[in-house]
Amino acid sequence: LQAERLAASAMPQEARARLGALSAGLARARILLDQLLTLARAQESGGEQPTRVPLKKAIQDVLEDMVPLAEAKGIDLGVVGDADAPIGGRAMDVHILVKNLVDNAIRYTPEGGRIDIGVAAAGERIVLDVDDTGPGIPPAERERVFDPFYRVLGSGEIGSGLGLAIAASIADRIGATISLLDRPDGAPGLRARVVFPTGAPPAR
Repeated sequence: LQAERLAASAMPQEARARLGALSAGLARARILLDQLLTLARAQESGGEQPTRVPLKKAIQDVLEDMVPLAEAKGIDLGVVGDADAPIGGRAMDVHILVKNLVDNAIRYTPEGGRIDIGVAAAGERIVLDVDDTGPGIPPAERERVFDPFYRVLGSGEIGSGLGLAIAASIADRIGATISLLDRPDGAPGLRARVVFPTGAPPAR
C-alpha cells in the first residue's frame, strides 16, 4: 500500500525505475504467499471427508472469484455447454483445482482474449477442459510446468510457479489426471484438461 501511494508522488526517473522494481518484487511476494496458503489449505483436509462434489457448482463459484480479473483484461470468460456431473473428492480440493487452472489461463491470455470452460462425459469419466488463447506452452515443457516453482522463461508474467503444481497434486489425490494439450481447433493457445473418475470418491 505504501509503495502504491509512493508511486503517485513526483520523483526523479531513476527513483521511479527503482520503485518499479520494488513494486514488481512485492507483487511476486504477494502471489507466492497466496499460493503457499492455498497449498497449505489443499494439504490439510481438516477432517473433511471425500464426497460427491457437483462440478458445475464448483465452476460457478470459481467464476464469481475470477470474472473481475478477466474483465480487467477484456477477456471473454465463460462456460461452454451445460453438462454437469458430481465427482469424487473434497469440495475445497475441487474448487482450488479449478480456480488454479482458470487463474493460470487468465494470467497468460493477452488482453481481449478468450477462455472457454467445458465439461463433458466420456464413458466412465468426466472431462474438464479450460481452453485459452494465450501463447501456449512448448510441448517439451508441458510436464515440467507441473514441478513446484518452475516457470516458462520469457512469459513476461509475474507468478510463483506453484499454481499448476498445486493443481497436479490435488488431481493425483482425488484420482484424476491432468494434462496440457494443443487446442483441438488448431488455434494458438492451450487446453488444460482434467479427467475425473466417476466411481466412489477416494479415501485419501
